[in-house]
Amino acid sequence: MKHTLNPGKIAIGSLFIYVLQLAVGCANIVPPVGGPRDTIPPYLTIARPKDSATGIKPKEIQLVFSEYINTTDLQTNFIISPSIKTTPLIDSRLNAIRIRINDSLVPNTTYSLQFGNAIRDVNEGNIAKNYTYVFSTGDHIDTGTFRGNVHIAETGNIDSTLIVVLHPINNDTAIYKNSPQYYSKINGKGKFEFKFLPYQSFQAFVIPNDYNKKYDDSTKLFAFLDSPIHITAATDTQDLYAFQAYKKIENKKTVAGAGSKITKTKSSTLKYNKLMEGGDQDLLNPLQLAFDGPIKLNDSFPILLCDTNNKPIMGYTISLDSSSRNLLINYPWEEQAKFHLIIPKGAVYDTSFNTIQKSDTLKFATKSEAAYGSLLVRLSGFQQIKNPVLLFTQEDKVKYSFPITQSLIRIPKILPGDFILKVLEDNNYNGKWDTGKFGKIKMQPEHVILNGTTINIKANWDNEFNVVINK
Repeated sequence: MKHTLNPGKIAIGSLFIYVLQLAVGCANIVPPVGGPRDTIPPYLTIARPKDSATGIKPKEIQLVFSEYINTTDLQTNFIISPSIKTTPLIDSRLNAIRIRINDSLVPNTTYSLQFGNAIRDVNEGNIAKNYTYVFSTGDHIDTGTFRGNVHIAETGNIDSTLIVVLHPINNDTAIYKNSPQYYSKINGKGKFEFKFLPYQSFQAFVIPNDYNKKYDDSTKLFAFLDSPIHITAATDTQDLYAFQAYKKIENKKTVAGAGSKITKTKSSTLKYNKLMEGGDQDLLNPLQLAFDGPIKLNDSFPILLCDTNNKPIMGYTISLDSSSRNLLINYPWEEQAKFHLIIPKGAVYDTSFNTIQKSDTLKFATKSEAAYGSLLVRLSGFQQIKNPVLLFTQEDKVKYSFPITQSLIRIPKILPGDFILKVLEDNNYNGKWDTGKFGKIKMQPEHVILNGTTINIKANWDNEFNVVINK
């Protein structure tokens, strides 16, 4: 039988061999000097097998670009979907990338090789953004898409270290035990996107992009959709809200700050820190003593709030917060008053029955009225939010919260400073953010909406602000 050679194929094959020969024979790359700045990112010129090919199960893929390239964090950026057991081997030289696949590929499946922002040119660093190579082991390329947004439920912030993962709908334990079939990274704006998905239904979750890619720790950030997502060519955009079911408690050494007092004791005794901003007690909040670990109160040795003559005062209460690490003394503080807090040696103890080294007396005074400002906030747009609560936050911590029931909020007394305003959608009407649950009982977390408004409150001043709330 007579075989006819295709000149076009010979030319392309020869060119690719020549490129590989250059990769082996050239040791140093010297960029050209002079001329206008290059602003064009590298683009694909040759792919073997060709991009979007069907009916193939390649063991090796070769990609050639229009210019010399660098591959920055290639293994970190690279994603193959659906996932395979063994990560492909990837190497790049000059203007070529070679991918070797050592696993068997699933029949009738579309595979996408996503390079993220790893490919850039040598001279100017122009990025071939989100370059993706696609092929199918079947007779067509799947065209399903799925996109959406991920927010941190408690703060409204974005965490681009998280990923969105897809698991089959017929396996309720897959998120705990299996690596995901598909996953997508979240960009700096909190957005994600899947392409080339089959027209099937999946369970969608959000987890950290760690080695396991599983929900194996309830202190991890995690999100889930209440029902399976049905993939089409234009699947509805979804919002997911990540939460920690339980806070991770880290044992930290107590460090003295300004105006704080720490008992000088041995390691077997309890240490605490008196938390007072500026050294004086806030008129609006309880006096707080922070301990190294969880403690309990001993009613046989009560803590006493006294005047400067050590005479006990009536009307105060003592309690522990939810972590049992912070002791709170609540009292209707008046300005520029002086107090003594008497803590007997056996008043508190930890799980090992350690106590403070000796009885202690803390002397403190309250702030003056002039240390505070007043505030008038005019609100609009809050009607679209269920039971909204206005949050004043600093470094993602809530300093003050006020239920929104009308368009004007008057606050007679508030400490000065810069605050980022956020709005809590308080579903259970308890005035604080509540986390979610995932297990036999599934419950979404409450949402905090990042309003984007920053205000500066001045001391001894009537402060006024107009705030528009956008959900």
